[in-house]
Amino acid sequence: MKSNFSKACKELHICFKNLDNTIYEKIPTEFLKVIIENMDSDYYFYYDENKKIYEQKLLDETKNLIGYLYYNYWTNEQEKEEFKNVVIDKEINATKRR
Repeated sequence: MKSNFSKACKELHICFKNLDNTIYEKIPTEFLKVIIENMDSDYYFYYDENKKIYEQKLLDETKNLIGYLYYNYWTNEQEKEEFKNVVIDKEINATKRR
């Protein structure tokens, strides 16, 4: 049985095909290589071109990989701070609900 990571790699690879070139070019070649080498080639993922990436039905692991890319390669310093604050706020709220 294939792991969710390999399925997430497949989803991410398909999402990459729908990215604007200026965003895609910011992804390191080594990262792309890892995604391609680890993706589950038998897994079918439908990408709806009429929806934004955040509207797609993605695995949590895929969302985590996108978050990693967003934070490390697609944001400036101000956006990184804002992103950190959102993550911290979500973590605080999740802790309060327990």
